[in-house]
Amino acid sequence: MELLHAAPADIWRLLIPAANWMFADDMPEDELMFHYRDHIYFVNGDGSVLALPKPARFERMDASECLQLLATSDETVDFDDNGEFDYGFVLKQMGYIAPTRRSREKAAYRIEIVNTILPQSMSTQYELKRVSFDFALYHALMRCHELNRRSNWEYEHEVKRIDKVEQRTEEHVRFQV
Repeated sequence: MELLHAAPADIWRLLIPAANWMFADDMPEDELMFHYRDHIYFVNGDGSVLALPKPARFERMDASECLQLLATSDETVDFDDNGEFDYGFVLKQMGYIAPTRRSREKAAYRIEIVNTILPQSMSTQYELKRVSFDFALYHALMRCHELNRRSNWEYEHEVKRIDKVEQRTEEHVRFQV
């Protein structure tokens, strides 16, 4: 699956269960509002993320009330304003845990990460075996965060693609010496 040019809201939709999405029918396709644990999150079309502690009455609020509260509350966290631009910052603050239910399909995934500031530089590729796609995506986003941190935030690493690796049946070949 190609992810380099995917809309940020689409990447968040891959991570966050649909049951946590808020006002999905009222939001533009390139935006997403969701709740996770004790916060409400809003993903803008440009990828910036706002977070707000869940108000006590959040289940009775409509989309415009939530957006108004996000825009005006002193408790709203704007990750971009804090200089926190990659998914890893938000995932850490959320306390995100990738679902690992046994009933989910487990497979091997090949992940490719690129440096978008120096695209001619070598990309990073690795495989994860016996994991769900959700976990592979989470792992890839956190790996990007780590690579960005190691470069002292001078480079921007992003997930280029995640592909399911087809399992080959291994045939044992015997050689006589």
